[in-house]
Amino acid sequence: MHLRNILHAFSFILSDPSLFSHARILPHSFTREKGKMPLRYLLTYLVFRHGKTLSEDISTFYSSVRNLDIPSKQAVLKRMSILNYDVWFKIQQLFLERIYLPMKKTTLHGYLLIAIDGTFATLPDHPVPGMIFGRHESSKNYRGDPQAKVSVAYDVLNHVILDFRIAHQDVSEIPLMFQHLEALENILKKYKVIILADRYYGSAEFFKYCEMKGYRYIVRAKKNFFKKQRAELAQNCMDAQLDILIDRLWQKRIIREEIRVYIIKNPQMSVRLVKGHYEYDEEYITFKGKKIIRHIDVDSEYFTNLSTEEFSTDAIIDVYHKDRWRIETAYGTLKTFLDMEQLNSANPIVIMNELMAKLIYFNIENLIKKSCEGTDRQDTSYIINNKNIIELCHGAWFVSAFHENRFPIKRLNEFIKECRRHKILIRSGRHYKRWGKFQRSLKQRRHRRDGRNNPPLRITKAGMMTSNH
Repeated sequence: MHLRNILHAFSFILSDPSLFSHARILPHSFTREKGKMPLRYLLTYLVFRHGKTLSEDISTFYSSVRNLDIPSKQAVLKRMSILNYDVWFKIQQLFLERIYLPMKKTTLHGYLLIAIDGTFATLPDHPVPGMIFGRHESSKNYRGDPQAKVSVAYDVLNHVILDFRIAHQDVSEIPLMFQHLEALENILKKYKVIILADRYYGSAEFFKYCEMKGYRYIVRAKKNFFKKQRAELAQNCMDAQLDILIDRLWQKRIIREEIRVYIIKNPQMSVRLVKGHYEYDEEYITFKGKKIIRHIDVDSEYFTNLSTEEFSTDAIIDVYHKDRWRIETAYGTLKTFLDMEQLNSANPIVIMNELMAKLIYFNIENLIKKSCEGTDRQDTSYIINNKNIIELCHGAWFVSAFHENRFPIKRLNEFIKECRRHKILIRSGRHYKRWGKFQRSLKQRRHRRDGRNNPPLRITKAGMMTSNH
């Protein structure tokens, strides 16, 4: 699909008549389309809001769509609080049907790479979100901010969020993963799929589910999985097939009825174990400014059901570490450039609507970025500046064009040219070292001058040291 057709289709989705029934909490909400903020205005406003305050968001949006009849902050908050956030799931469903399925997709050996992972979104410090979503508490004496668990299924090669879930912070990753896969079943059955997941997602239930649905998977292995079979392997064996029998006691622990029935009929399971090893030198800077270099060796293991004919040992490791990492980059974009955690209310319904709208905007912006990269010359010395594209998509012309569903070819080509004009040179070692550095004082600002978040601090006997977790 051409970018113009994609944008037209996306704009039509936000005005689709089927959204009304999904958007209503109260039976008579959003029945008039002549007020200051009808449903289409509200949805477009939520998708494109990017200011630091509610007043800034309202004035910027209404000036972009050239409407001087601006509602009050109280009216906007009221509209957001009566908007059923199920409407975003319907919007995502229409996006998959009308845009994702028809679009040309990048694959790896004919496979779509779908990464599933979660993160935490910090919420306003208020008792209500703390009660609904939970609080981060690292110890009994520490009462942290409220936070929600955000989980997405992400097509890493095409840079598209396929499904999203927002839940209580204590909800486990595995139930959210099954919610993703069940929601995407009608989409994924049309393709060959490899599911990429971190070590917290591995389970016999998940492996048999993939076998049942015909999916392939690569999952980081935990050391306590299949210990009996792994103990029988030679120490220098780097790639082996494990044959596991799921006995009756094990079958009783399977939660989902459909998978349990399948396992009872097919108790044998074959899992490929791939081992990898890498090492690197990590540099620490002490409080006194002295550099200390520490050599680190890492032994990593992965479970997969891909055959050795399709993917070699090195290819499995390469796919996991290089391609799966793109979902981490996506979360970085959402939190840093899109400011996903910039919320305007402690009302849980408003929080859900504002978070989900950011995920929808992420897809719009990434489809534009992918289109710009596809028409660019094949020069690997630079990449397109994603932050510039985000700012241009928040600009008055694009918001107005999207709202009115009018994308003149000449003006759209100028927009694409401007998106491609700003580039970032790729140079090895260009990044500022952020972790393992001692600091004399707490940073008062969230962001550094280059736009990155200041890393978290870990208290040590020697002082405060930056950490990567």
